[in-house]
Amino acid sequence: MFKSKFLRITAIVLLSLFLLHQVYSVIYKPINTETAEYVSVTDGISFTGMIIRNEVLIDKADGGVMHLMVSDGERISKDGVIAKIFSSEKDSFAVTEIEKIKEQISNIKTIQGYNDIAAVDIDLLENKITSSLGDVLFHSGNGDYSGARKNQDLLLTLMNRKEMVIGNSTDFSAQLESLETRKSSLEASLSEPVDSITAVESGFFVSSVDGYETVLGTDNLERFTPEYLNSVVADESKNVGKIGKIVSDYTWYIAAPLTANQSLSYKKGDTVTIKTQLKSNPYIKVVVEQINLSADRESTVILFSCQEMNAELAAMRTGAMTIINGEFNGLKVSKSALRVSDNQTGVYIISGMELKFVLTKVIYQTDDYVICEKADTNQNTQLRLYDKVVVKGRNLYDGKIIN
Repeated sequence: MFKSKFLRITAIVLLSLFLLHQVYSVIYKPINTETAEYVSVTDGISFTGMIIRNEVLIDKADGGVMHLMVSDGERISKDGVIAKIFSSEKDSFAVTEIEKIKEQISNIKTIQGYNDIAAVDIDLLENKITSSLGDVLFHSGNGDYSGARKNQDLLLTLMNRKEMVIGNSTDFSAQLESLETRKSSLEASLSEPVDSITAVESGFFVSSVDGYETVLGTDNLERFTPEYLNSVVADESKNVGKIGKIVSDYTWYIAAPLTANQSLSYKKGDTVTIKTQLKSNPYIKVVVEQINLSADRESTVILFSCQEMNAELAAMRTGAMTIINGEFNGLKVSKSALRVSDNQTGVYIISGMELKFVLTKVIYQTDDYVICEKADTNQNTQLRLYDKVVVKGRNLYDGKIIN
């Protein structure tokens, strides 16, 4: 009786210990890991930059129907025609149709000009088609319908060229004749413009205004102190009756609000690289032109001069930017993963059912993570891409068996 009771109690205790061990194993993980991933990190000072440049507002015409002759962001020469003024909507519509037909005719003639079909790389052509389709979707998704239409025309040209290469379509003469007839008919019905709007100086045409055109000029760089930049407001009263502006393609400036300590790394005349969010200009070479301190000498505005210009830059007023001190590419792991063994720095990784110590060469670090040099795939003594790195654990050593 006593023996039977003792056995039951013993069995219950052993079962309870087993269950407790299982629960403990689930809740407490003696080893935590992460995967070594390849990353690109920019080290620098981030800020929100404000663009300062010379801009000339363009007045509307007094009457008639305006038809723009340049696209948004297009470069125009001094005295170039920005818009023609017609007496009716019909004439403006006819000009639009003529321009579209001319583009279609040009695309067809371009396709017909490809006479060395044997030299065409079909894989490269298909890659271009995929890229062009992506550009159409990108511009459409961002509301840039002008850019979408341009890429749509390129996509159509590439697709027609592929049809020619694979032998499905080679004769566009009927289509070309129809377009030429339609163009001639529209041109015959078109009345002469009653007026025109021309550019007073060369630059990039931007069809929008933001009220800063008369506030952020380049005539007095000393005034762009932290106090001034914080208080500046758009003068929207100057936008009335304007169809856009001409952005000078000469020197312009980026105003970067920084702390006084951050500004100590730079001096007038330094050439640096600024990283932007722009697709066309992700990196811009600039020169430190002016450093303006605040009254309390705790903050600054650095003015960087630049002479690069394109459609995206012309339309930009503010944006997230980074002054680049360096760029680092490598494997990212948590700083807590680093260990020292035999006076060598490395990390423990899981290799099969055991731990393995591999070497690391740290090329960049923050308070939370490090970037390590990526080793060749055959270098099994160094950290490699996708290794499972131990970031937390006790009593770690090379060859330790884990479950």
